[in-house]
Amino acid sequence: MTGYAPARLTPLIDRSMREAADAGVIMLTADDVEYGGRYVEIEGQRLLNFGGCSYLGLEQRQELKQGAIDALNRYGTQFPFPRVYLEVPLYRELESTVEAMTGGVALLAPSTTLAHAAALPILVNQDDAVLIDRFAHTSLRMATSLLGAVPVIDVRHNDMKHLDHHVSRLSKTYGAVWYFIDGLYSMHGDFAPLADIAELLEKHPKLHVYVDDAHSTSWLGPNGRGFALEQLPDRSRVVVALSLNKAFAAAGAALIVPTREMKDTIRRCGGPMIFSGPIQPPMLGAALASAKLHLRPEFSDLQRVLVERIRLTVSLAQELLVLLANSEPSPIFFLR
Repeated sequence: MTGYAPARLTPLIDRSMREAADAGVIMLTADDVEYGGRYVEIEGQRLLNFGGCSYLGLEQRQELKQGAIDALNRYGTQFPFPRVYLEVPLYRELESTVEAMTGGVALLAPSTTLAHAAALPILVNQDDAVLIDRFAHTSLRMATSLLGAVPVIDVRHNDMKHLDHHVSRLSKTYGAVWYFIDGLYSMHGDFAPLADIAELLEKHPKLHVYVDDAHSTSWLGPNGRGFALEQLPDRSRVVVALSLNKAFAAAGAALIVPTREMKDTIRRCGGPMIFSGPIQPPMLGAALASAKLHLRPEFSDLQRVLVERIRLTVSLAQELLVLLANSEPSPIFFLR
């Protein structure tokens, strides 16, 4: 495939979404009552919440709420400038704190989708080739449509022999071979085999890896740096996108890149970095409070409690013969 072409799939998608909405499982509206995280109320029913992406429940912590309030009071509901012209100082402080979390060079973006759209056309040259895992997130697939004539080839999910074959073949004729993946896949909740990918990076000098690690941010890795940054020791040819939504419980995304030169180039030339609106002050304040929380020694206790609950869920599913798509220790469970 050469890009993202949803038009031909629209009737199928529309029918499936209509059926799910008619069945009462999507496109719902919560009742106008206080939300505490553990339960949701819908049409008068108080329901235990299994559907959220806030795996650590940080959005209910007072530190994050106060961070949003302080930024709101200081800078208003919005800072009405594109970041290319002027940014609030919270941006620099947040990027610096995320760098302390990750040990890398951080560039903030309004969302992971816009981070991909900004970075990929800058990182991938016209004489490169792209391999994308068949289960990679739709936001990555959408961004490949911005790569022009660059060949984009689907590869089998987490199949390292298949990947090795393609990298060997493409390395003979292309300047670089990029592999686009999720660190933790959002459908089945399985991880990318990053130890094997690290070996392929060592084997193939032309291989570069771009990881959407949105779903493992915060709840996994030292200081919540996620799965990919923990499992890939040599990041000289690796770019990782982290989400500041989901478990991070704020807004935006952070690209972790190998060099400051690369960061500056993406910021100066990446389309959404120029024309998209910024992360607005209240959510920058919440994100900064969350990042500081991630650096506290007790943050690992929050991660440990979640992992214990994940393991309990997997063991109970096995005991009760509930067939999960896989039993890897992640907070995403897929029931066929």
